[in-house]
Amino acid sequence: MASVDVALATISFKRKIAYKTTWLFSILFGGWSLLAGLAVWSHLIGDGELGGYDWPAMKAYLIIGFLTSTLAWAGADWEMANRILDGLIAVDLTKPIDFQRARAAEYIGGMTASVPAAILGTVAAVLIFQPAAPASPLAAALTVLSLLFIFPLAFGVNYLATMACFVTQRYLGIQWARDCFLAFFSGMMVPLALMPGWLQGIAWGLPFVHFTTTPASIYLGRVDALGALGLIAAEAAWALGLWFGTRLVWNRLVKKVTVHGG
Repeated sequence: MASVDVALATISFKRKIAYKTTWLFSILFGGWSLLAGLAVWSHLIGDGELGGYDWPAMKAYLIIGFLTSTLAWAGADWEMANRILDGLIAVDLTKPIDFQRARAAEYIGGMTASVPAAILGTVAAVLIFQPAAPASPLAAALTVLSLLFIFPLAFGVNYLATMACFVTQRYLGIQWARDCFLAFFSGMMVPLALMPGWLQGIAWGLPFVHFTTTPASIYLGRVDALGALGLIAAEAAWALGLWFGTRLVWNRLVKKVTVHGG
């Protein structure tokens, strides 16, 4: 099965880079969002600090948010949704391939296509804006490890969202809702430190927080090494929980499959 996974991931990767204009536009849009965030927060923070972030730390936070959002939104969620909406899933069910595993391979392949541009954009932002350095070499290494877990975590969140297509027969509204939840509860929009305590508690109980707040907290040393390992363990637990949880959802919802015209 490993060879099949690699083949599916490779096809998805090539499909993503084949549409170079769309691919580059998504990166440029993320770059403009980063610039807008830097402009806003530079005025809000000035020479002081806000929520425990001074200006160099906030620049690092925003750049990490740019990197994680570029990766998180780079997968093939619409391809997964369309297989359900167009009835292609009926064909998938006849194949001797696990549907979830096949979609995971395709999704990871699509995300991988964004890695070179995301890294280049991040390096350029670091050179231009000179954010705070990582708290320590260990913090830098643990940050990279936390970023790697974004791949399975993003697939789990997006796969769960596409499962709703069995019920709604639409995906656009689901995508908008997912993006809003991800942007807000991850801390991409507003750092969690600036939210009321009860809202922070809700955010830490959801998987979205690990897309931005977790790697940024580790990088800036807002948690010690043990705390960083705990956050990474939570990421891994969410990735596994979503994998097996969506499997249960699949077993129930696949019974609702309808194919128009037959």
